[in-house]
Amino acid sequence: MIRFKRTCVAFLHTMSGGPTYTSIQQKLMESLKPTTLEITNDSHLHAHHQAMKDVTSKETHFSVYVVSEQFEGKSLMQRHRLIYQLLDDELKSGVHALSIKAKTSKEIEQ
Repeated sequence: MIRFKRTCVAFLHTMSGGPTYTSIQQKLMESLKPTTLEITNDSHLHAHHQAMKDVTSKETHFSVYVVSEQFEGKSLMQRHRLIYQLLDDELKSGVHALSIKAKTSKEIEQ
């Protein structure tokens, strides 16, 4: 059973995600086959920052919490690189920041 939590507070104040959120979700689900995936759009927390001054997108900052067996035997750095590779298009086209917590099921049980 996959535990999936959709968290998108800033996007139109609804529980549906925008196109970037949806793309992140789809790529991580397809590639990592996670048992847990939580994606949070944190853009509203950074809208006042100088770097975001002229940015109109509501999808610039995300936090991802993912539990997947694909991370077994991989270091923290390797896990993050894998996710950055999967989300390369999003990072090049408007995602300014990505916070990642990547675990295996065994690590969660400890």
